[in-house]
Amino acid sequence: MKTKKINSLKDRDSASRSLLIDSLRGFTIVLMIFFHFSFDLTNFGFIHVDILHDPFWYALPRLIVFLFLFAVGMSLTLAHREKINWRPFWKRFLKISFFALLISVVTYFLFPENWIYFGTLHAIALVSLMTLPFLKYPWPSLVIALALFLPSVFLDKNLPWLSLPHQSWDYIAPFPWVGASLLGVFAAHRGLHQWQPPSNAFVKSLNYLGKHSLFIYLIHQPILFGSVYLARLIFKS
Repeated sequence: MKTKKINSLKDRDSASRSLLIDSLRGFTIVLMIFFHFSFDLTNFGFIHVDILHDPFWYALPRLIVFLFLFAVGMSLTLAHREKINWRPFWKRFLKISFFALLISVVTYFLFPENWIYFGTLHAIALVSLMTLPFLKYPWPSLVIALALFLPSVFLDKNLPWLSLPHQSWDYIAPFPWVGASLLGVFAAHRGLHQWQPPSNAFVKSLNYLGKHSLFIYLIHQPILFGSVYLARLIFKS
């Protein structure tokens, strides 16, 4: 990976859109598709993965959430490095919130026993709001992130959040996960967003996926779930 020497966010040559952030989002999208495809195959009996107890499958979705929210913190810091641009922020916030609500409604009717009431998009919307006061404060962001993650990782202790009795297929509480976004704030202030990945077809593909991450997030699971369900009807009827 090629790098540039960066001192702070004040360097004026940085663009609001970072190749690294888009590539990171794209890489996270690939991991997410792999995880959900494996989940769907298990759900319909084609394979078996122990998502709750196998260390790899337990860690993978948590890595995906971390990377998504880390990218949120970095991108917010870049987009609002001079001041908070409220109009584009609210536009993005409302768009994400709308699709989060849509996911809740659709899953409530399709999967009433596992419907998603506070999933990834819900978390991204709320965490974005929670991150705003810290965009110009990298060191407090780092301290708060560690204060959230260390008790969570080593003691399984988290601040409480809304929790319904049923087991949701996607539940991402803001605590400790807002810490990932705050680490993104710290990383952006340290210049991580200006690291340049190699220019090759693989990175360009990740970059493309990252630029369209919301659209891919919305359509990938209906396609995967529908395809595996169809395969089950054909091969296991």
